[in-house]
Parts: sequence; C-alpha cells; structure tokens
Amino acid sequence: MSVFEADVCVIGAGSGGLSVAAGAVQMGAKVVLIEAGEMGGDCLNTGCVPSKALLHAGAQGLDWDAAHAHVRAAIDAIAPHDSVERFEGLGVTVFKGFARFTGPEEVEVDATKIRARRFVVATGSRPFVPDIPGLDALH
Repeated sequence: MSVFEADVCVIGAGSGGLSVAAGAVQMGAKVVLIEAGEMGGDCLNTGCVPSKALLHAGAQGLDWDAAHAHVRAAIDAIAPHDSVERFEGLGVTVFKGFARFTGPEEVEVDATKIRARRFVVATGSRPFVPDIPGLDALH
C-alpha cells in the first residue's frame, strides 16, 4: 500500500471542498482532494446549476428538448472549472474513490494511505426535521 503525505486532505469535491482545496493550495499547502462521485458535487450536477438553468429555460418558454439542452449546456460550461484536470493544474492531488478514516491523521482510498496534518470533511448534508411537538402542524 502506498502512502501519500499532505498538509490538508479535503474529502468531498462539492462547492465547499473545492473552495477549501483551491484556497489551501494557493496559500502553499500540499493538498489532497478525495471525491467518490462527480466533481462539483450536487450543486453542479443535480442542484443549484441545473435547477437555475431549468427555471431560466421555463422563463424563456423553451420546450422540453430545448430546456434539457439548456440545462446540459449550463452544466457543461461550468464543469471544466470543477474538473480533476483544473485542480491538478492548480497543484492539488486528486483521488477518485471513497475515503475511510483509519486513524486520527490517516485515511485510505483504495490502495493508498493518505496522511495529513488537517482534514476537511466536505461531504454535504441532508435536511433534518427535529422532533418538536407541534412542528408538523406549521405551514
């Protein structure tokens, strides 16, 4: 198993993880970015960008095929800014795969151990409705 040393290891290449990775590498840190899915995360691929593009297509009165093409074009226009190639060009080492903590200063991705001084877990979130009596009656 190979070992990779870094100053900062960012887990998750959505908008938060990409911002941290870009900022840290620009300040001289040795940065590793780990992403199991698509670069850009939900915002680029299924959330912010496609939903706003779809709203714009609807406001323009586009039919289904034209609206779908508009959404795809919006994603395709932004994707290069969030790509593996761009981040590697900035000096970030990108690993595609699932990270698993194996210790306080170490994660594993496939057959690589990554040791870092600092970790940023930027894997997104899901909404949570707390169990508060009467909350379900509010509109």
